[in-house]
Amino acid sequence: MPVLASGSAIRLQLLHAAGVPVTASPVDVDEDALRRQAEAQGLSLRDTALALAQAKAEAASGQHPGRFIIAADQILELEGRAFAKPADLTEARTHLLALRGRTHALHAAVTLWRDGQPLWSHISSPTLTMRSFSEVFLDDYLQKEGNVLLSCVGCYRIEGLGIQLFDTVTGSSDAIAGLPLIPLLAALRQHGILPG
Repeated sequence: MPVLASGSAIRLQLLHAAGVPVTASPVDVDEDALRRQAEAQGLSLRDTALALAQAKAEAASGQHPGRFIIAADQILELEGRAFAKPADLTEARTHLLALRGRTHALHAAVTLWRDGQPLWSHISSPTLTMRSFSEVFLDDYLQKEGNVLLSCVGCYRIEGLGIQLFDTVTGSSDAIAGLPLIPLLAALRQHGILPG
Protein backbone atom coordinates (compact mmCIF):
# COMPACT_ATOMS: atom_id res chain seq x y z
CA MET A 1 0.00 0.00 0.00
CA PRO A 2 1.45 3.41 -0.97
CA VAL A 3 2.16 6.10 1.60
CA LEU A 4 0.92 9.67 1.20
CA ALA A 5 3.64 11.89 2.65
CA SER A 6 1.17 14.50 3.79
CA GLY A 7 -1.23 15.45 6.52
CA SER A 8 -3.60 17.01 3.99
CA ALA A 9 -7.12 15.73 4.56
CA ILE A 10 -8.24 16.78 1.06
CA ARG A 11 -5.40 14.90 -0.67
CA LEU A 12 -6.16 11.77 1.34
CA GLN A 13 -9.87 12.17 0.57
CA LEU A 14 -9.18 12.55 -3.17
CA LEU A 15 -7.06 9.38 -3.23
CA HIS A 16 -9.59 7.35 -1.25
CA ALA A 17 -12.47 8.59 -3.43
CA ALA A 18 -10.51 7.45 -6.50
CA GLY A 19 -10.06 3.98 -5.00
CA VAL A 20 -6.36 4.30 -4.22
CA PRO A 21 -5.39 2.25 -1.16
CA VAL A 22 -3.10 4.63 0.71
CA THR A 23 -2.06 5.49 4.24
CA ALA A 24 -1.07 8.99 5.34
CA SER A 25 2.24 9.65 7.03
CA PRO A 26 3.03 13.36 7.37
CA VAL A 27 6.71 14.26 7.22
CA ASP A 28 8.57 17.11 8.83
CA VAL A 29 10.52 19.17 6.31
CA ASP A 30 11.56 22.79 6.72
CA GLU A 31 9.49 24.24 3.90
CA ASP A 32 10.61 27.81 4.58
CA ALA A 33 14.28 26.84 4.29
CA LEU A 34 13.56 24.84 1.13
CA ARG A 35 11.71 27.81 -0.41
CA ARG A 36 14.64 30.12 0.38
CA GLN A 37 17.06 27.60 -1.13
CA ALA A 38 14.94 27.31 -4.28
CA GLU A 39 14.79 31.08 -4.59
CA ALA A 40 18.59 31.32 -4.16
CA GLN A 41 18.97 28.74 -6.94
CA GLY A 42 16.71 30.78 -9.20
CA LEU A 43 13.99 28.14 -9.43
CA SER A 44 10.61 29.22 -10.72
CA LEU A 45 7.71 28.94 -8.30
CA ARG A 46 6.42 26.06 -10.42
CA ASP A 47 9.71 24.19 -9.98
CA THR A 48 9.79 25.13 -6.30
CA ALA A 49 6.49 23.31 -5.79
CA LEU A 50 8.09 20.19 -7.28
CA ALA A 51 11.23 20.58 -5.17
CA LEU A 52 9.07 20.74 -2.03
CA ALA A 53 7.11 17.64 -3.06
CA GLN A 54 10.35 15.80 -3.76
CA ALA A 55 11.80 16.78 -0.38
CA LYS A 56 8.71 15.37 1.32
CA ALA A 57 8.93 12.17 -0.73
CA GLU A 58 12.61 11.73 0.05
CA ALA A 59 11.99 12.17 3.79
CA ALA A 60 9.08 9.70 3.76
CA SER A 61 10.99 7.22 1.63
CA GLY A 62 13.61 6.88 4.36
CA GLN A 63 10.88 6.16 6.91
CA HIS A 64 9.06 3.60 4.75
CA PRO A 65 11.61 1.41 2.90
CA GLY A 66 10.20 -0.67 0.07
CA ARG A 67 6.95 1.29 -0.11
CA PHE A 68 5.79 3.63 -2.83
CA ILE A 69 5.63 7.23 -1.63
CA ILE A 70 3.24 9.85 -3.00
CA ALA A 71 4.09 13.43 -2.10
CA ALA A 72 2.64 16.72 -3.28
CA ASP A 73 2.95 20.43 -2.76
CA GLN A 74 1.18 23.50 -4.04
CA ILE A 75 2.24 27.12 -4.47
CA LEU A 76 -0.05 30.00 -5.34
CA GLU A 77 1.59 32.49 -7.71
CA LEU A 78 0.31 35.97 -8.44
CA GLU A 79 2.47 37.97 -10.85
CA GLY A 80 5.67 36.26 -9.73
CA ARG A 81 4.89 36.46 -6.01
CA ALA A 82 4.26 33.35 -3.92
CA PHE A 83 1.51 33.32 -1.32
CA ALA A 84 1.81 31.16 1.79
CA LYS A 85 -1.02 29.92 3.97
CA PRO A 86 -2.30 32.81 6.10
CA ALA A 87 -1.40 32.96 9.78
CA ASP A 88 -4.81 34.32 10.76
CA LEU A 89 -8.07 35.62 9.27
CA THR A 90 -6.70 39.18 9.09
CA GLU A 91 -3.92 37.93 6.81
CA ALA A 92 -6.44 35.82 4.86
CA ARG A 93 -8.46 39.00 4.22
CA THR A 94 -5.30 40.79 3.02
CA HIS A 95 -4.48 37.89 0.68
CA LEU A 96 -7.99 37.79 -0.78
CA LEU A 97 -7.98 41.55 -1.37
CA ALA A 98 -4.67 41.16 -3.24
CA LEU A 99 -6.16 38.35 -5.37
CA ARG A 100 -9.49 40.14 -6.00
CA GLY A 101 -10.09 40.92 -9.67
CA ARG A 102 -6.84 39.24 -10.74
CA THR A 103 -5.67 35.93 -12.20
CA HIS A 104 -3.37 33.64 -10.25
CA ALA A 105 -1.88 30.19 -10.82
CA LEU A 106 -1.87 27.24 -8.45
CA HIS A 107 1.24 25.15 -9.14
CA ALA A 108 0.32 21.66 -7.95
CA ALA A 109 3.24 19.22 -7.98
CA VAL A 110 3.06 15.51 -7.27
CA THR A 111 5.81 12.91 -7.25
CA LEU A 112 6.13 9.15 -6.79
CA TRP A 113 9.19 7.68 -5.08
CA ARG A 114 10.41 4.32 -3.82
CA ASP A 115 13.50 3.51 -1.75
CA GLY A 116 14.89 7.03 -2.01
CA GLN A 117 14.53 7.19 -5.79
CA PRO A 118 12.17 9.36 -7.82
CA LEU A 119 10.06 7.32 -10.24
CA TRP A 120 7.73 9.96 -11.67
CA SER A 121 6.75 13.61 -11.23
CA HIS A 122 4.14 15.96 -12.62
CA ILE A 123 3.15 19.61 -12.25
CA SER A 124 -0.23 21.10 -13.15
CA SER A 125 -0.80 24.85 -13.05
CA PRO A 126 -4.50 25.71 -13.11
CA THR A 127 -5.33 29.41 -13.46
CA LEU A 128 -8.09 31.11 -11.54
CA THR A 129 -9.51 34.61 -11.90
CA MET A 130 -11.21 36.09 -8.88
CA ARG A 131 -14.13 38.39 -9.42
CA SER A 132 -14.18 41.91 -8.02
CA PHE A 133 -16.24 40.99 -4.98
CA SER A 134 -17.36 43.59 -2.44
CA GLU A 135 -15.81 43.96 0.98
CA VAL A 136 -19.24 43.15 2.45
CA PHE A 137 -19.15 39.81 0.60
CA LEU A 138 -15.55 39.24 1.73
CA ASP A 139 -16.34 39.86 5.39
CA ASP A 140 -19.35 37.54 5.21
CA TYR A 141 -17.25 34.88 3.45
CA LEU A 142 -14.51 35.06 6.09
CA GLN A 143 -17.05 34.85 8.90
CA LYS A 144 -18.76 31.80 7.37
CA GLU A 145 -15.58 29.91 6.45
CA GLY A 146 -13.57 30.85 9.52
CA ASN A 147 -10.30 29.24 10.54
CA VAL A 148 -10.60 26.43 7.98
CA LEU A 149 -9.18 28.97 5.50
CA LEU A 150 -5.88 29.00 7.40
CA SER A 151 -5.06 25.59 5.92
CA CYS A 152 -5.67 26.79 2.34
CA VAL A 153 -2.89 28.50 0.40
CA GLY A 154 -5.41 30.64 -1.51
CA CYS A 155 -7.73 31.21 1.45
CA TYR A 156 -10.52 29.36 -0.33
CA ARG A 157 -11.98 25.91 -0.69
CA ILE A 158 -13.19 25.80 -4.26
CA GLU A 159 -15.29 22.72 -3.47
CA GLY A 160 -17.37 24.88 -1.11
CA LEU A 161 -18.29 28.51 -0.62
CA GLY A 162 -14.96 29.57 -2.14
CA ILE A 163 -16.31 28.94 -5.64
CA GLN A 164 -18.26 32.19 -5.27
CA LEU A 165 -14.98 34.14 -5.33
CA PHE A 166 -14.31 33.34 -8.99
CA ASP A 167 -15.17 34.59 -12.47
CA THR A 168 -13.21 31.90 -14.34
CA VAL A 169 -11.35 28.73 -13.47
CA THR A 170 -9.16 26.78 -15.90
CA GLY A 171 -7.81 23.41 -14.82
CA SER A 172 -8.96 20.32 -12.99
CA SER A 173 -10.63 20.60 -9.61
CA ASP A 174 -8.29 17.97 -8.16
CA ALA A 175 -5.20 19.97 -9.19
CA ILE A 176 -6.81 23.08 -7.70
CA ALA A 177 -7.30 21.08 -4.49
CA GLY A 178 -3.57 20.26 -4.56
CA LEU A 179 -3.30 16.83 -6.19
CA PRO A 180 -3.27 16.35 -10.00
CA LEU A 181 -5.15 13.07 -9.81
CA ILE A 182 -5.53 11.94 -13.45
CA PRO A 183 -1.77 11.98 -14.17
CA LEU A 184 -1.06 10.40 -10.78
CA LEU A 185 -3.52 7.56 -11.40
CA ALA A 186 -1.82 6.85 -14.74
CA ALA A 187 1.57 6.70 -12.97
CA LEU A 188 0.18 4.37 -10.31
CA ARG A 189 -1.09 2.04 -13.06
CA GLN A 190 2.23 2.28 -14.91
CA HIS A 191 4.11 1.17 -11.78
CA GLY A 192 1.70 -1.68 -11.02
CA ILE A 193 0.23 -0.06 -7.92
CA LEU A 194 -3.22 0.05 -9.51
CA PRO A 195 -4.58 -2.45 -12.04
CA GLY A 196 -4.43 -1.42 -15.68
